[in-house]
Amino acid sequence: MAEIDPQYRPIVVIVVLVTAVALGESLGSAVGRKAAGTLGTGLLGSTDRAVGAGLGMVQVLLIVWLAGGLLAEGPVPRLAEAAGGSTAVRTMADILPPPVEVAGGLGGWLDTTGLPDVFVGFEPAPAPPVDRPDDPAARAIAMAAEASTVKVSAATCGLSSVGTGFVVAPHYVVTNAHVVAGAGRRGIRVNVAVGGTLDADVVLFDPNLDVALLHVKELKAPALRFAAADPERGAVGATLGFPGGGALTILPAAVAGRYSATGRDILGTAHVRRQIIELRAEIEKGDSGGPLVLRDGTVGGVVFAEARTSPDVGYALSPTEVAVRIAPGFGRTSAVDTGACVLEP
Repeated sequence: MAEIDPQYRPIVVIVVLVTAVALGESLGSAVGRKAAGTLGTGLLGSTDRAVGAGLGMVQVLLIVWLAGGLLAEGPVPRLAEAAGGSTAVRTMADILPPPVEVAGGLGGWLDTTGLPDVFVGFEPAPAPPVDRPDDPAARAIAMAAEASTVKVSAATCGLSSVGTGFVVAPHYVVTNAHVVAGAGRRGIRVNVAVGGTLDADVVLFDPNLDVALLHVKELKAPALRFAAADPERGAVGATLGFPGGGALTILPAAVAGRYSATGRDILGTAHVRRQIIELRAEIEKGDSGGPLVLRDGTVGGVVFAEARTSPDVGYALSPTEVAVRIAPGFGRTSAVDTGACVLEP
C-alpha cells in the first residue's frame, strides 16, 4: 500500500477499518436477531435490547475515536486541523489511547513527511496568542544571524533532503537529525552566503532529541550563541530558514510557551521526552534546523517541527538542551553513522 498517495492514506485506512466494523456489525446483528427471536418479549428480551442499544452507542463513539484520531495524525493539514480541533474527538482522546498507538506502525505509514512526532497522540491546544514583531523588526533582529544560517542538503535513499542549519562554532553547524538521516558518511553539503556550497560530515547524530552536528572544514562564518536560559512566554524574535528548499526567509516569531513533551524519535520507533518551545511562527518543511533568534542576538531554540492543527504554530527544541547535547561533538572531524532514512523514496 506504500504506492498510495500520502494525502489519501488516512481515507483509505478509515474506509477499510469502517468496512470491517460494518461487516462485523452485520454478522453480530444476524446472530442477535436469531437470539432475540429465541428470547421473546420477556425480561431477557428487554435486557437483550438494552444491551444492544448500549453497544450501538459504544460503536458510534469508537468510530469517532478511530476516524478523528487517524485524520488528526494524517498528512492532510485541513483534515488534521478539523479533527484536532473537534471537542468530541479530543474528549475521546483523553479517555482512550491514540489509534495509531493501538495499531502499531500505522502512524508512520500515514505520515511520510520525515518530521518527528512532537507529541504521542493529540497535540495540546495551542497556547493563547502572543504578539509577534512586525516584519521590519524581525528583519532587524535576524540581520546578525543571516551570514551564519546555512542551507543543508543531504542525499538520502534516492531523495534530496533539504533543511536549515546554523554555525555554532568555527567549522561546526547544527541542524536536525531528520534532515541528514540516512545520508551515509558522504553526500551532505551546506550552502553558505560567503563560500558557496561546501562538503560536510556529521560528527554527532542524536535521533532522539533530533539534532546533528556537522563539521565543515572550509566553513568561514561567524558563530551564533545559544541563550543561557530557555526563553519565556512573550519573548519575541525571528526564525530563519529555507522553506521548500528555496531562498533564505525571515519570519516574525514569538514564544507562546515552553514545556516537556513526550513524542517519538525520528524513526517513530521509541518514545522520547524533549523540552520544547511553542512558537507563534509559520514553520514549513525546509525550516527544520533553523534558529529562533531573540532580540539580544542569541539563539532561543532550534526549529524542528510544525503543528498539524494550526498553520501559525511551530515547535523548537530547547536551546539549553541542544547546547548540552552537541558539546561532546566539538573537536571531532570523523563522520559517524546517520542511521536509516526517514523519508519514503
